[in-house]
Amino acid sequence: MKPGDIRIRVSATGVYGSDIHMWKTGKGWNPDHKGDFWMGHKFCGVVEDPGTSDFKVGDRVVFWANLYCGECDMCRAGQEHLCRDVNGTNHIGFVCNGAYAEKFVGPARLAYKLLDTVSDVDAALIDPLMVAYHAVHLSNMKLHDKVLVVGSGIIAQLMGDLAKSAGASLVAMSKTNNRKLAKAREMGKFDCYLDGKDPNRRAVYEEVSKGGFDVVFEAVGSASALAAAMDAVKAGGTIVTVGNTIDPTIPIDINRLVLHEIRLVGSVSCTRKEFEETIDLIASGMIKPERYVTDIVPVEGMQKAFERLTSRTDPVLKIVMKPDAKVD
Repeated sequence: MKPGDIRIRVSATGVYGSDIHMWKTGKGWNPDHKGDFWMGHKFCGVVEDPGTSDFKVGDRVVFWANLYCGECDMCRAGQEHLCRDVNGTNHIGFVCNGAYAEKFVGPARLAYKLLDTVSDVDAALIDPLMVAYHAVHLSNMKLHDKVLVVGSGIIAQLMGDLAKSAGASLVAMSKTNNRKLAKAREMGKFDCYLDGKDPNRRAVYEEVSKGGFDVVFEAVGSASALAAAMDAVKAGGTIVTVGNTIDPTIPIDINRLVLHEIRLVGSVSCTRKEFEETIDLIASGMIKPERYVTDIVPVEGMQKAFERLTSRTDPVLKIVMKPDAKVD
């Protein structure tokens, strides 16, 4: 261990879409990394060696994977997720070894103690919840606003959950298939589900929302998803986009954006303060992300987990790796 590090026994690690690219290419984001590499960037565990930190052996902790510097202008302004050294990729499990393992060693400054009201599986899902929480913050949504979420993945469903909890009068989902909807229907946070492929979708969106949605969250990262968001938002409304894409040149209806004074906002990750607040959301019982998990697998089940996540037919929504889980 280096000075400032702690060692934990990993309890749970969330399996995320951002890992798929590295799995497919067989390497992480750091070209200078030598030796074996394993992913896993959102995880919790039990402290085995606290080093020189204030943690104690046996403490349950969760790690924030963001390797922010703490010294640049963004960090000093409380915008650690926009740290000059991070650039969207400088994270544990991206540029250095992560927690798809039984043990993990990393900086104590990135670890946060967990209350007993936060389960291991809950902690492994802090990442999508913090992304959704940050996006809702940026939207400036108000009580009674009408909200549409474009997409049906875990972040989309959590944004709908948060929007409903924050007082939206209508929370709708625009989806292109029904593959991942079982959990959404079970949770009951969405008031209706709309067909994003409907050629008359703009008219449908307007009718359902009675004039357009105040806030639209785009959680796919595709030209068609952004076009759907543009069709749905009312004049003067807000679109918050969290979806990433391999092709960075997505077209947009610039005239509609300008002439309708639509506010288009990009959203990524969250601030350190919001990370702490996300933990509090779970600890208070306001949001229970564990209920969105569809499968728990051991380390040996990771290959199958990635294959399922890349399938176009598998209904899996969220997978969590637990080293002590039983092999299927």
